[in-house]
Amino acid sequence: MFDISISGAGDIIRLVANIVWWFLSSGGWIIFVFIGVWILFTQYMEEIQGQFLATQEWVFLNIRIPKTNELSTLAVEQVFGQMHAILSRPTFAQKYVEGQVSLWYSLEMVSLGGKISFIIRSPKRNKDLVEAAVYAQYPEAEITEIGDYLENLNYTSTSEEFDLWGTELLLNADQALPIKTYREFEHVAAKDKIVDPLRPLYEAMAKVAPHELFSVQIVVLPISDNDWKPKSEAKAGELINGAKPAAKPFNLLTFLYGIVKPAAPAAPKAEKNFTLLSDVEKERVNSVLHKAGKSGFLTKIRLIYIAPKAKFDKPKAALFMGAFKTFSSANINGFKGNPDVTPKLDYKLSETLEKPYIDFIVGRRKDSLFKSFKNRHPVAGAKPYVLNIEELATIFHLPLVGEETVSTPNVDTVASKKSQPPANLPIGEY
Repeated sequence: MFDISISGAGDIIRLVANIVWWFLSSGGWIIFVFIGVWILFTQYMEEIQGQFLATQEWVFLNIRIPKTNELSTLAVEQVFGQMHAILSRPTFAQKYVEGQVSLWYSLEMVSLGGKISFIIRSPKRNKDLVEAAVYAQYPEAEITEIGDYLENLNYTSTSEEFDLWGTELLLNADQALPIKTYREFEHVAAKDKIVDPLRPLYEAMAKVAPHELFSVQIVVLPISDNDWKPKSEAKAGELINGAKPAAKPFNLLTFLYGIVKPAAPAAPKAEKNFTLLSDVEKERVNSVLHKAGKSGFLTKIRLIYIAPKAKFDKPKAALFMGAFKTFSSANINGFKGNPDVTPKLDYKLSETLEKPYIDFIVGRRKDSLFKSFKNRHPVAGAKPYVLNIEELATIFHLPLVGEETVSTPNVDTVASKKSQPPANLPIGEY
């Protein structure tokens, strides 16, 4: 029997060898060559792009505003419009020889012990662009260059000192549909017409204890209009005319029956008229077209909460997530947490038996989230999505505080207003 087994195995090997030889001799070798070239090209691009990014310098700009700030959120929209100028279109040599890629910003709202700060991480070569954009809208603001507040924090899931919670925010629906923006938070009839949509988040961040750190990170990469607006326009057409039916899987019997007895030609589908749509459907179409009318950024939003293990307050996660529910609308879009990166995993059958596996997965998610957060990585995690400058201004802006409005809690503000000296100021001679 041993000889028969060996003989059978030999026959199988010869059969496989003959199949491989036939495949290669029939031109199949081209596929292997193509795959090999693609792998080498991918590794080459990763190497030269990594070398390019390693040469880039980054700065952290802390923005402080006066205690009274009555400028509309539209001002921040104009800031992002100017910052979109960082978009670059490298030449063939710059892209494939020098490894140049478009650079990005990181917009961060940080609560360290309850004190709220607004920080923009920018490429150093674009520092003047960011400052000019902010000062153009907020001339009384104060911008100072600071160090990375996470520079000396090296968290690992095996740490006995600290614990971590965090997540990424995903969109509930197609990126062509916008989130609820600041324009929908304005009360025209009210005495205080401008309502700050970030007020719930500020309140949550003000509750951070002295031993805790909470931060919102919005990594934005400017994107060309041609890379996303045609898809949004196609989505608007889909909302008007209805989605195309999904392709049915191939069925051999149906195919053969169709040859014998061809199906009757389908009646042409009549396109809908926009005027016949319901008010909700019209709102969705108009919101898609409105979003596509402004510049966009590829966006990645991360939340992170770190505290000593002995004082780690996990229920605060719901407090932070709840603040972002204000931007959701059932008719258009909104945010939700990404369960694939959130450091939480429920057991399926037995909590005791699955605990080692759950602890391993949760620990790996914590390490990965912290690493992506600290590196301000623009694509790590789920696929980024497009938000336009109006949406970005809604989720990241300086607090709106009027003379008669209750001051935003614990926001880092300028102690006193600054202004230019009058042009006719007399100058004495000495």
